[in-house]
Amino acid sequence: MAAAGGSSKRTWVVDVEKKLKEAGNSSASRWERHCIYQVPPCMTNIKSKAYQPQVVSLGPFHHGDLDLRPMEEHKCRALRQLLQRAERTFDELVDGVEDVAEQLEGAYMDLDSEWRADGGGRERFLAMMIFDGCFLLEVMRCTAADGKQVGDYAHNDPIFSPHGILYMVPYIRRDVLMLENQLPLLLLQKLVEVESGKPPEDNAIIRSAVELYEAGIQFKPSKTLSLHDIRFQGGTLSMPTVSVDDSTEYMFLNMMAFERLHAGAGNDVTGYVFFMDNIIDSAKDVALLSSKGIIQNAIGSDQAVAKLFNTISRDVVLEPNSALDAVQRQVNGYFRQPWNIWRANLIHTYFRSPWAFLSLAAAVFLLGMTVMQTVYTVLQFYGNDSNSLPPSAPSPIDSSFCCCGTLSILRVTWTLQERR
Repeated sequence: MAAAGGSSKRTWVVDVEKKLKEAGNSSASRWERHCIYQVPPCMTNIKSKAYQPQVVSLGPFHHGDLDLRPMEEHKCRALRQLLQRAERTFDELVDGVEDVAEQLEGAYMDLDSEWRADGGGRERFLAMMIFDGCFLLEVMRCTAADGKQVGDYAHNDPIFSPHGILYMVPYIRRDVLMLENQLPLLLLQKLVEVESGKPPEDNAIIRSAVELYEAGIQFKPSKTLSLHDIRFQGGTLSMPTVSVDDSTEYMFLNMMAFERLHAGAGNDVTGYVFFMDNIIDSAKDVALLSSKGIIQNAIGSDQAVAKLFNTISRDVVLEPNSALDAVQRQVNGYFRQPWNIWRANLIHTYFRSPWAFLSLAAAVFLLGMTVMQTVYTVLQFYGNDSNSLPPSAPSPIDSSFCCCGTLSILRVTWTLQERR
């Protein structure tokens, strides 16, 4: 009896130790991937409707809810329209999403085993992700059409027609805001990538002024002080001159607040501040813009100017399809050209430091001397051959001079680098 009891006790101790080991190894890494959560009962008990989608389920937490099943029919139609428009197959979508399936699963906290790969639910999970993701993309696309008929949807379509967008999308938009009714951004990015046939370009963020300058983009002051006078043409970015002093921060903050609160005030100042924040990352960017006459620094410190623009631009979003958005796309397109990327990398690697430049110069000189010595030897060989004389070796003096000269340069360069 005692032996049996001891054996039984030993078994459950081993099981507990195994669970403790698994928890210690996997919990931390698993939690880092979570970004979509289920609201705990202690919060839903206060007002359950605040967390419950009303018309559409997105993701696994509310998939199959009785009240939300009617929308599944419209998801199928959205997927079909997207595939027809993009001239893609369902297999292509599956291949694209399958590459990130593990990351998508990890985004959901406490995901039920029926959706996970270890529970045999990977295929069902992928299908749900694709249907829900394509549905959301089509809703966003039709909403952006601003009341116009989109694609091959019928004029009386209950969801994707102008009438449906007017009366049904507000309910869908509300459901999209539900914490438990979210889709990972990675899913939408993958679907867009497959639909367009190329990775989505990040045109919302522009490179810093120094990086743009290294890629061959020139800066010059605009002819006017208007914030509308920001243009990119022929590799030159023209910008209005701005004077930065002690009152600049308060002026921009109050003007941005007015644009945010007053309907019809526009977004010019906010967009300009956002643009300046993008091209200014450090004091070096401010120094470059100051040298080009774009910034007149009355504060004195380049770092203070950089901090000013980086601080006041918090929570600022550039208006879509604005004039500055078009400028950023043009600049990014120029920056991504292969020759400009190669040039930027060359300058960044070899011309930022004098020691790196000396190393490059020494290597080029050594290569040139080696080529010249080879050419000299070949010409001497053919010259001697035409005179029926045996070929002679290169002059010992010339050879030793070449070797000593290049080695001396390399030794000086390495010594300077070590002293640095």
